[in-house]
Amino acid sequence: FLDKYCSASGQRINHDKSSIFFSKGCLGQVREAVKNSLQVHNETLSERYLGMPTNVGQSKNGTFKYLRDRVWEKIK
Repeated sequence: FLDKYCSASGQRINHDKSSIFFSKGCLGQVREAVKNSLQVHNETLSERYLGMPTNVGQSKNGTFKYLRDRVWEKIK
């Protein structure tokens, strides 16, 4: 699938910059199989991506509170 995307778009995947994130319940064997299939071996989750939190979780109010605070400050 990724090879088809690259061919169609003219873009290339930089495997050194790529990372993957799995949920807590994902089995180790599945993780390894997916990482090997995608050739992505960096398993991390950065705190933010494009300025937005990557791991929202259950508490969306707490996660996005900083946005509400920033907007409120500009409104004042």
